[in-house]
Amino acid sequence: MHAVDDLPDAVAGCWLGAIGAGDDAVRPRALAARQDVVVAAEALEEELRVVLPPHDGTARDCVVRLDAVRRHFWGSTRVTRDDDAVLVRRPELGLARAVGGVWRPARGSIFGVVRQIRGLGSGAMAFVLTKVPGGEPHGVALRNHGGVVLWIETQAPVGSRVRPLPPLLLVDARVLVVAPTGQAVAPSAAPAGSVDGLLHPSTGSLYGWHFPRWSGRQRSSDVAEPVSSAGSMFSSPARTVRATDPNGQPITVMLRDIVCQVMPGTKPGVAFTREHRFRLAGRHHIAITTLPGETAREVPERTHRPRPRLRLDGDFHVHAEGGRDGFVVPLRDGTQANLQPREFAALLSHIERLRALSQAKPLPTVVLLSGGDHDAQNTGRCLSREGMTVSVLTNNGAVFQRADGSLGVGDNLGWSLHTPGPAPWGWHRPRHRRLGVYSEGNINNITFFETHLPQAQYIPDAEPGAEVPLQGKDRYGKVVNFSPYEVARVGLPSTSTGHTRIGGLDLTGDHDELVRRMVAHLDRMTEVVRTFPGETSSRHIPRSEWKRLLVHDPNRRLVEVPWQPVTTIPVPGTPSADHVGPNVIIAHGHSRAVRITIERGGNEKRLSISGDTLIGLLVQLPQFQQMYAANPSGPVLLLICGTAQDTAPVLTMAVKAARYLTLPNTLIGARNDIVVYNHRNGPLLSVTDNAGFTISSHVHGHEVTTIHGRYREPGSDPAEDASSPRPRPGPSRNERFTQELLALVNASGQGVTRATPGSLLRGASGAP
Repeated sequence: MHAVDDLPDAVAGCWLGAIGAGDDAVRPRALAARQDVVVAAEALEEELRVVLPPHDGTARDCVVRLDAVRRHFWGSTRVTRDDDAVLVRRPELGLARAVGGVWRPARGSIFGVVRQIRGLGSGAMAFVLTKVPGGEPHGVALRNHGGVVLWIETQAPVGSRVRPLPPLLLVDARVLVVAPTGQAVAPSAAPAGSVDGLLHPSTGSLYGWHFPRWSGRQRSSDVAEPVSSAGSMFSSPARTVRATDPNGQPITVMLRDIVCQVMPGTKPGVAFTREHRFRLAGRHHIAITTLPGETAREVPERTHRPRPRLRLDGDFHVHAEGGRDGFVVPLRDGTQANLQPREFAALLSHIERLRALSQAKPLPTVVLLSGGDHDAQNTGRCLSREGMTVSVLTNNGAVFQRADGSLGVGDNLGWSLHTPGPAPWGWHRPRHRRLGVYSEGNINNITFFETHLPQAQYIPDAEPGAEVPLQGKDRYGKVVNFSPYEVARVGLPSTSTGHTRIGGLDLTGDHDELVRRMVAHLDRMTEVVRTFPGETSSRHIPRSEWKRLLVHDPNRRLVEVPWQPVTTIPVPGTPSADHVGPNVIIAHGHSRAVRITIERGGNEKRLSISGDTLIGLLVQLPQFQQMYAANPSGPVLLLICGTAQDTAPVLTMAVKAARYLTLPNTLIGARNDIVVYNHRNGPLLSVTDNAGFTISSHVHGHEVTTIHGRYREPGSDPAEDASSPRPRPGPSRNERFTQELLALVNASGQGVTRATPGSLLRGASGAP
């Protein structure tokens, strides 16, 4: 093995530094966007505090309050029209006159108006008039405040007037779009002609308040459909759906007879159950990911597992139990009915709040919490047929809500997101994604860390797109992100103790048989070979000396191995124990980088990585995890050329990363090129140029570094290696010839004239 000269230098500390950067460094955009909304909403709320007085709960003054908001931002009337328009009785006409516009119907979704307000810039507003089915006309506002689009409910209590979503159902909405200058402009979604969409077809009240009211003085003709005594959340309570009873017999059920109640919490949602199992409060938007065989209840409260890939940021939640490939809904008479996905979708399409969201957003997400057999994909397809294009996010197994509000699905089953396909197919060719599950790599990582390194404050994420990715440099110096599964590696077996285990991990890609033999022999290795200064390869030591080194060592090259054998139990539960050597990592490299090979797209690419990235990679490789599990106390021998050479950046950063991940094992690195000699009694290991090994051990909370396997240099402290002789120069060519001739003659038994021992046997390690 030798150093790789053309390997680019790696950036030391890039992986370890990214871990310490924290969430603010890896997710700045999402945090900044969320903070912008909060800051803008608080500023606008404070501004409206001095403009709008508290609402008494009965006054029908929403349009008057909207005009007060207009006067606050733009002052007096911008455009003067004829006296007939000024003397109108309805205040909504006065509001339109003040900005020089007319009310126009909102074509399609209100999202088009939101997009226009965002495009007009800060200061743009839209006034929206609507009429809630079963309620009274009402008006709200939409404002671009510092680049953030917010809704204003003028009659809401102080502190809750500004919100990011529409405050009510927007049905047959009329809009008045106003530019930042205070001048009305045509809605971008409206036709080019002037369409006066001022009034809703109303026989009674003016625009006032949006809370549903029931008055005994109302005529029966004023109400489209009766409302049940218990109240209804459906726009058409008298609508019927087909269903089956518990015996499978077909029945017809009115919507008002179905038990449907608001889910408790701060988010919109309904539950088709008699008792509440879920609440939309706390951390309900977090999906807890579980391991195979694990329930959400068993997941530790405080864990350093990789963050879940799923946030349940749904726009509307629905809880309904599944059954018979459909849904089971309770009835008010104490029985229950089974609805197929088509009928269940018809039921959902008549929920007023859900209809409002489908108009306010182009593709809202419905979170469907259900147990048993349920067909979420067909439910989404049937909702599309009902005129509501949504995405459906649902659980794939039994869902459980923890004390902090978070939701989890056991056994790593996760969630499924069903979305319509690309136009023009839509829900005819839906898309399906499985979310909230751990990959095989993360399952291995979590199991390894929680079993062997339970005190670690960080568990690496093995999935592509990880917050802290593994990075290396290619031959051109370009930074490349890679995943552990892309790295070419081979686990090398060790059978010297009578039990087969992984004793080494080869990252070279060379498949060298000598390296494989060395790993198999390592448990029995007791000595390593020292070299003299200037001996930079195995050729500098005569072959005859290599062969006889174990029986005749005149230069005292053999010293103890730089590790202490450890005791391990090869098979848990058995009383026998084995004495084994180190866990070996083999790779090419030099003092500033380690080379690995990744396989991507059928091609191989070589990368240089730093010492901390090497440790971050190793702990995520299944072969290393198995090797460590079989020998958790053994030192880690880095058979990588130059790992500890010069200032030893590779070994230094590897030690830092290992200690950060709470790996207590001793790390051993070579201080120069590594030589493996194929001896008949087993491979011999040495480091060239009298460099030896650096041993870094964690002792009582401190890192202790020692050097092992060197000859003592002239003038150095004898305590460094008291048993080592001073290095002697190698013999000259004539001396070496005389020595070899003497050995041959003595072997033949003929005998020669006795020579001076000092002139013939002075060092057998010189270069040939």
